[in-house]
Amino acid sequence: MKQVFGVHISQGAIANIIRRAAGKLQPQAERIRQAIRASPVIGCDETGARVDGHNQWQWGFETTEASYHLIAASRGSETIEQVLGKAEPEVWVSDCFSAQLQAPAKQRQLCLAHQLRNLQYGIDAERCGFCYRMQQLLRRALGLNKHRDSLSSHIFAAQVKAIETACDQLLSRPVSTGTGQRLGKRYLQHRHALFTFLCRPDVPADNNGSERALRKSVVHRKVSGGLRSAWGAQAFATIATVLQTAQKHGRDAWSTLTPLLGPSPDVDLLAHPP
Repeated sequence: MKQVFGVHISQGAIANIIRRAAGKLQPQAERIRQAIRASPVIGCDETGARVDGHNQWQWGFETTEASYHLIAASRGSETIEQVLGKAEPEVWVSDCFSAQLQAPAKQRQLCLAHQLRNLQYGIDAERCGFCYRMQQLLRRALGLNKHRDSLSSHIFAAQVKAIETACDQLLSRPVSTGTGQRLGKRYLQHRHALFTFLCRPDVPADNNGSERALRKSVVHRKVSGGLRSAWGAQAFATIATVLQTAQKHGRDAWSTLTPLLGPSPDVDLLAHPP
C-alpha cells in the first residue's frame, strides 16, 4: 500500500480491518456451514494450529461446493459434532484418525492415498508380500474408477465384484510381518470403507481435497509461527472458509470480498456465477 498508493497503514490498523472484515463475513461462513451439513458426502481433515502460544487444531470440512474451517482447542470428535450438529452425511471421507472414525455417517471411505503410503513402508522396510499385493489391489481399484465412464455398467460391476472377492481372499491369509499384520487388522476392521468410491461416483477415493484445503494454513503457521489471539484465529478460519468456497465457484478474492464487505452485502457464494 505504501509503495503502490503512497498510503501508510500501521499493523494495528491492519488488525482492525481484519477484525471488521471477519465480522461481516461471519454470516456467509455460517451459510457455508449449513451447506456442509446438508451435503451427502463430506471430507474432513485436521492439522495443528498455534494460537496465543497454545497448541490448537484447525479443522477443514470439504464438499464439492463448499469449504468450512474451524480452529478449536480439541482434536476430539466433539469438534465434528459442533460443526455437524444433528446432521448425518451419507458418506464420510477421512484418514484413520480415531476422532474421524467416530463421525456420524451411514458409510465411510478411507483415504486410499494414506493407505498406499503405509503399504509402501511395509514393502520398503519389511519386503512384505501382503503389503505389495494389497497395494496392487488398491491401485487396480483406482484404475478401474478412472475408466468408469468408458465401461458398460455390467462390465464395471463385474470388475468391482472381482476386486471385492480378491480383497476378501487376501485378508483371509496369514501375514508374517509386523506392518502387514497391523495393516491387515486395520483393513479387516474397516473392510466396508475401502471401496465405497466404486459404488458411488460422487465419493472420492482419497481425502486429498481436505488436505489441500489446509495446506495454505500449514504454510502460514510455519512462516508466521502461529496466530497471536483467539479472535485472530476465528477471523483466520472465517476468511479461509469464505475465500476457499468462493474459489470453488470460480470467484477470485477481489470479486468476492468487494460486495461482501460493502455497506449492504447481498452475495450468495454457493450460487454458481452467471
